[in-house]
Order: sequence, then structure tokens, then C-alpha cells
Amino acid sequence: MRVFLTGATGFIGRGVARAAVDAGHDVTALVRTTTSPVATELVDLGVTIHEGDLADPRSFVALAGSADAVVHAASTNDENAGAVDEAAVTSMLSAMAAGSVLVYTSGAWVYGDTGQTPVSESAELHPTPLVAWRPAVEQHVLALAAERSIAAVVVRPAMVHGHGGGVFAMMAGTGRAGGVIRIAGDGNNRWPTVHVDDLAVAYVSALESAAAGNPEVCGRILNIVSEEAVEVAKMAEAIRGAIGAQSVTPWPVDDARTELGFFADALALDQSIDGTSAQRVLEWAPQQADAVSDLSAWPAP
Repeated sequence: MRVFLTGATGFIGRGVARAAVDAGHDVTALVRTTTSPVATELVDLGVTIHEGDLADPRSFVALAGSADAVVHAASTNDENAGAVDEAAVTSMLSAMAAGSVLVYTSGAWVYGDTGQTPVSESAELHPTPLVAWRPAVEQHVLALAAERSIAAVVVRPAMVHGHGGGVFAMMAGTGRAGGVIRIAGDGNNRWPTVHVDDLAVAYVSALESAAAGNPEVCGRILNIVSEEAVEVAKMAEAIRGAIGAQSVTPWPVDDARTELGFFADALALDQSIDGTSAQRVLEWAPQQADAVSDLSAWPAP
């Protein structure tokens, strides 16, 4: 398939680009500049790159319209993220042909704190403030896609680790800089996890399943999870040991919020997420190392 990918220079998007090319798809990726090292890496993978700006749909909507499938994995990650995301995905869906496919990226933070029992895709949503806009955009995507006969699937990835990237890179960075890894909250909270390489395979499986018209994928929301709940303190300690930092220290959320804003509330979430539905309908099974094992082998700087 001809796949148009946003967010290809990001942690998740690079993994998706690699997995899609490996699966034999023809990938064109949106990049802010064609001269960056990451853009060069994408070209070396066999990806065609296109310079544009997520905040300006006119710079890329024609490519979305000519593609067999779109994977939307980009975000501005700022105060305008919700408005930019909705405008981008609306423009792309309005240009896409009937019978094409959209894989839309949401995330586990839309559930808020979940309690001890793992929650499925049907759970009531209590999004943390940072992503309060996401549930409405998810529903907008599914409704507009159905109206235009586009096979859409919303994926909600867990916390993503692997290759020294993701939120975990922030932990390692603070540990290297000051010798102390600070974790928002008391560290007893839990995060669902998934390795970026496993996640990328799940994206491609979702893409191909939707293209094949699988009714358990088209128009659905899927949690992409390897481990339902892993204590944050254990993951931070794994990084500490790997990089030789001095300690892992709890960081009161109110104090963390003064530095990180609502990102602190997201990091302090206590979540347990059920990913068995996606594993079943996508015929997908995680193959990579669990989070603690992966983080214990943190890559050298």
C-alpha cells in the first residue's frame, strides 16, 4: 500500500516507518525539514520524505488524499496540540478516498487513573488534563471516517520504551545531569508499557487489517499494551542502575507541576490497561523485552 505517515521523525513514528517499509509498503513521511539527521535516516530506510508543517494542512493534504492509507502519529505537543490535531485529521479525512484507511494515534492517558483492575477500551474515560481534548477528537475521527466510507482505527498505545527513547529518556537525562532521577508522585503508581518495536508491528497490523475490512478493527478503538501495569519506581530504578545515577527520588506532584505543567499529572497517573482485545483481533503478540529488562540495559550515551 501507499502509506502517508505523519510524526515519522518522532519516537513512535520512526518505528512505524521502519515496520511499514519492512512489510513492503511504500511510505511517504511528513517532515518539518528534509535536511535533519532523522530525515536522512528515513531516506536511508527507503522512505520518501515530504517537507511540510502539521499546523498547515495545505502543505500535506494532497499526499493524504492520494494515499491508500494514512497513519497519523504526529503531535505538536504544545498548548495548541488539540486544535492542530483536529484540523489536521479533519483535512486529511476530507481529502481521502472512500475505501482508504486511517490509523489515528491517541494514548492510554485518556483513561486517567484506573484503579487496580485493568480497564478495556469500553471503560469510562477520565483523561488527564494534558490530553483532555483527545476523546472528542477520537470520536470525530471515527464519525467522519464512517461518513466518508474510510476504514479508521484509533490506537491507544501504552507508555512506550525501547532504544533509549520516549518518556524514559527524560528520566535518564535527569539522572545523568544531576545524579538523581525524580519521579512525579511517590513512585508506587503504575504505567502500562509497550516496546516501540512491538508497537510499530501493531500499527502495521492495524493498517493491514483495516484495509482488509476486518469488522473487529474498522471503526474500533484498540489498546496497544504489552504489560498491563508496571511500577514506575521499578522502571526508574532499572534506569538508575544502568546509567549509574545516585538515586531515585519521589517528586511531589504539586512541585513537579510548577516545572512540567500538566505533564506532571500525566506522569503521576496510576494505570492498569487491558490490551488483550488488540492482541486477539490484530493477531499480534509482543516479542520484545519487558520494560524493566529493557531499561536495565539502557544504551550508552
